[in-house]
Amino acid sequence: MRTSDFGRAPWRLFLIQILVLAAIVITIKLYLPRHERTLAAQASIAREQKINALFHDSIEEDTSREVLVPLDGTMVKRHPWRLRTTFTSEAAESSLGVPNTSAVDFRGGQHLTWLGTSHKLEAAFDAGRLFCLTWEDLNTHHGEQVYDSEEQWRPY
Repeated sequence: MRTSDFGRAPWRLFLIQILVLAAIVITIKLYLPRHERTLAAQASIAREQKINALFHDSIEEDTSREVLVPLDGTMVKRHPWRLRTTFTSEAAESSLGVPNTSAVDFRGGQHLTWLGTSHKLEAAFDAGRLFCLTWEDLNTHHGEQVYDSEEQWRPY
């Protein structure tokens, strides 16, 4: 056994360990953040779809009537909407997840807001019963407020 061969093995193992460590660091620094961003984007798209589905499943349009409503400074004819179904705040949270904001008004009504990628949904509850859904486009800040009664409905 030569003395020069004896000292080479630890350097080879050291080099292999450095390469493995470098691969782990590169994975942690580059791949994992990209993967987390991808998962977050998929989650926000899914939340947006849930917001739209809950809103559209909860309302109905009265196609037999048209009303004049102000929209962008002009009067336009639109079909009024009303709530088709009322649900509890617990049902909304189970469907959409934890709301982004939650507030209680002076009468004890609960207002829950969910934000998606392009829409915001606010559900207003009085004594645990849904009485108003507000759906707003985050880009144009136009939306709809839909109540139990179609006489209270209004676009904005």
